Amino acid sequence: MHVQAQNRTVAGKVTDQAGQGVPNATVGIKGTNLGTTTGADGSFSISVPANARTLVISSVGYGAQEIRIGSESSYTVSLRSAETGLQEVVVVGYQARRKRDEAGAISTIRAAEIENLPVSSIDRAMQGRAAGVVVQGNSGIPGGGVTVRVRGVGSIGSGNNPLYVVDGVQLNTNNTNTFTQSNPLAFINPNDIESIDILKDAASAAIYGAAASNGVVIITTKKGKAGKTRFTLNSYYGQTSPLKYLDVVNSQEYFQLRTEATANSQNLPTNSLTAKRSVLINDYRQNATLVNGLTEKGIDSLVATIPTYDWQREAFRNGAVRNVELGVSGGNERTTFRLSANYNVQEAIVTKADFRRAGLNFNLSNKATDRLTISTGINLSTFDQKGPFGGGGGSSLGNIAFSSPGVLPFNPIYNSDGSYYGMPGQTPSNLSGVLSQNAVAVNDLNKISQRTNQLIGNIQGEYKLFDWLSFRSYYALDYRNVTGDSWWDPRTPDAFARGGLGQTTANNNINFLTTQLLSAQHNFNDDFRVDGVLGYEYRRENFNYLYASADNFPGPQFTTLGTAANPVSIDQSTSQYRQQSVFGNANITYAGKYILGLVARYDGASRFGSEKPYGFFPGIKLGWNIDREKFFAPLNFISTFRLRASLGSSGNNQIGNFDALGLYSGRSISYGGRGGIQYANLANPRLTWESNRTLNLGLDYGFLNNRISGSVEVYNKRTTDLLLSQGVSLTTGFTSVVSNVGEVENKGVEVTLTANPLKSKRPGGFNWSSTFTMAYNKSKLLQLYGDVKNITVGSNPVSGNATHIVGEELYSVWTAPYAGVNPATGRPMWYDSLGNITYQIQTPRDNRVIGSELPKYTGGLNNTFSFKGFTLDVFFQYEFGRLVNDGQVSFLSESSGRISFLQSIYEERWTKPGDVTDVPRMNLTAEPKASGGLGGSRLWVKGDYIRLKNVMLSYDIPNSIMRRIRSTGAKVYVQGTNLATWTASPSYDPEFLGAGTGQIPQSRNVTVGIQLGF
Repeated sequence: MHVQAQNRTVAGKVTDQAGQGVPNATVGIKGTNLGTTTGADGSFSISVPANARTLVISSVGYGAQEIRIGSESSYTVSLRSAETGLQEVVVVGYQARRKRDEAGAISTIRAAEIENLPVSSIDRAMQGRAAGVVVQGNSGIPGGGVTVRVRGVGSIGSGNNPLYVVDGVQLNTNNTNTFTQSNPLAFINPNDIESIDILKDAASAAIYGAAASNGVVIITTKKGKAGKTRFTLNSYYGQTSPLKYLDVVNSQEYFQLRTEATANSQNLPTNSLTAKRSVLINDYRQNATLVNGLTEKGIDSLVATIPTYDWQREAFRNGAVRNVELGVSGGNERTTFRLSANYNVQEAIVTKADFRRAGLNFNLSNKATDRLTISTGINLSTFDQKGPFGGGGGSSLGNIAFSSPGVLPFNPIYNSDGSYYGMPGQTPSNLSGVLSQNAVAVNDLNKISQRTNQLIGNIQGEYKLFDWLSFRSYYALDYRNVTGDSWWDPRTPDAFARGGLGQTTANNNINFLTTQLLSAQHNFNDDFRVDGVLGYEYRRENFNYLYASADNFPGPQFTTLGTAANPVSIDQSTSQYRQQSVFGNANITYAGKYILGLVARYDGASRFGSEKPYGFFPGIKLGWNIDREKFFAPLNFISTFRLRASLGSSGNNQIGNFDALGLYSGRSISYGGRGGIQYANLANPRLTWESNRTLNLGLDYGFLNNRISGSVEVYNKRTTDLLLSQGVSLTTGFTSVVSNVGEVENKGVEVTLTANPLKSKRPGGFNWSSTFTMAYNKSKLLQLYGDVKNITVGSNPVSGNATHIVGEELYSVWTAPYAGVNPATGRPMWYDSLGNITYQIQTPRDNRVIGSELPKYTGGLNNTFSFKGFTLDVFFQYEFGRLVNDGQVSFLSESSGRISFLQSIYEERWTKPGDVTDVPRMNLTAEPKASGGLGGSRLWVKGDYIRLKNVMLSYDIPNSIMRRIRSTGAKVYVQGTNLATWTASPSYDPEFLGAGTGQIPQSRNVTVGIQLGF
């Protein structure tokens, strides 16, 4: 007798990453022809045989998922977007939404775009990949600082950093380093990231209110998926090398230039024997009796024998990059998990500037009941950084990257016995020239280090009150402990007289956040859908700082402060910050065509004055999917056409925690031999947020079934009530008070274009896809306060002090235009205020704005080619429209020869009447009744560059081979980073922001790697 096994019914719902139902998704039983499709809300019901084991769920635009059939009768399946475009999901703050249903300006970077990039922090991986987001390295130190600007610079007195949110945790990104550069984002492994969503318009960012004026970067880490447990291994190894060496003169060329400078300063013939003897005796330290007894021919013969020492190639090296990652993920329909561990080492191109990180990322989600889901995420990391002397501690004269090209080329590096040349206590006790320290010795002997231990953790419970309403209770902690040590060896110049110097710091930051959130989503019918959130949030930050130093150590073997004979100083401080907020948004979508979004946030913060501690930040977004209108149907070659508009406001709270308060200070105050206090800060009870109001207009387009697609954004971003130090009468006892004064405007256009020129219909065929991003931004200072028309603010990372002029771009270059060299005399010339030639600049009369240090055009171009398992990615990144003035290049361009010269100065200098050149004649002193030869715009050059940022060639090993070792997949790859740069800038790196006197250049990296899955 034959017994037929009975079927049973399994039901459920298929959703996207935002929780929206996916209609018309296919639900099939693996190994059979049985199946069904989901309804309008994503629900399904299917009869399955008793021997069925797996459901396969798929939908156009999403990746297929397989779900093991257990004893449960109901399943909820979340599909992930399989391709970019309007069907993908974006995180917009406290919720995820389909991009087609979102009307704000949001850029998204997916995991595949940044996978395996050999970078120590995720912000470096964003460079050139999102229109309107400018990423510039402050240094090439691994784990070092990076400047990120979203749609320009909106503030001139407070911070311009975007808000970073990692899995809901709003990070404290204050730079807590003392001795070397640090980066608060260096804790996270880039390969643990699923997506980066950047909220660029104020209406989208308004959900984060007072912290969102500079944009919001939302980072979502990878989570586990239901299914068989998967193990992954990823490892790469590579080498770092210098991008370039500065082309400087040799010993004989320097002698010629220095001789000309000496002769010209004394009105002697250029090749004066007197000048030559002076240079040999005073600079080259030759025996005076010997030199004075030589003829001109004898001197020339002596100079020809003097060796040239290549300090740059002694200073720089080839380093190594190593990375290992292990991961495990999986789960079932109720519990999913992902655990990954990583270890990363990056050696800089100079010693004593390395980076090591060990990290652990864990995400767990459990559906405790049909209504309650509990999840948690933890990211643990510890990373060590070494920094160069002079790059955050110590004199820049001892910094190896700055000094190595500028040391006079005839100075030896080592003595004949292998010891360092020119050290204190020796003869000679220093090097010849202004750069008198042996930078190689200083770098080798001194020690600067920093360790960061960081924990980012969250736990949340979400309870579904009704099918359309849920409540989420979220708690998060961002804990960062940074300790730093600086050791100045007693054998080096800066510490020789004091028997060594030891310094130590400890920075502790605790950032606690809790969010209580109601989320609603309801489909009234097939055409009318409403969703939104309503929440309360509380944030608290505590910061503690401790510093101590001591000198006079027994010897270089003793480096801890306890072994020093003389305690020098101690300092300690603490700071706190509190903020509470109420926020909400509502989104209405009608007929899939019309979109309305409303958002508002009400923030209160302890940083601001007692009269204005609260701020209100609203926003509105409108969208129209024109391509879904009936009248658009005949235009079938246009697959996507939608218009967006948004208007909103957000705030900037990046000032000191106590700037609004009247403060007394007891720091280092002595009164009659006892501790005392003094009035330290003028109160402003009306101090409140900077406010950013942005109007954004957007167009999304697609042609030929989205073979060509992209977007165009146009925006006007106006920042009012700038947080700025305003001058006050000296009768107050102060020079300034932090106030809300001034107004800045940023206008711009952003373009994104994605194309698939070649798309094979056959598996393994040739495919070519390309993505181009371009952004144009121009800033303008609209007003300051009173009759003030220009202002110099703080320490500008670009060039020292920043000049801001009403009616002009921010970071204006305000100087006298350079007119070249007088062909008859070799003297430098400038244009005065009337356009006439002058030899002496009258400041400010002759100054004018010649440009800005901010780029106008930024973006990138990525091309991906694939064929039969091979994939080639080629990525270019570019900047145009800014001026740069590198401090290191300025030193190497001096006419006196205090330090060495660039080769271009030697080749292009004026030497005789009739020479037409921009390089003045050499002179130890300034020309009579004239400005210095480096003045005005002479050394301001275009900072435009195009960089071949990354090239990766990978090969996916066929599954037929990998199944033999029970592997689910494998990929091998080789890639290069910073391979080539096209620029007119003579510096190490045109990307750098800074004076060039304490920075380590970026490196060129070549790595090979392998990924395995089991």
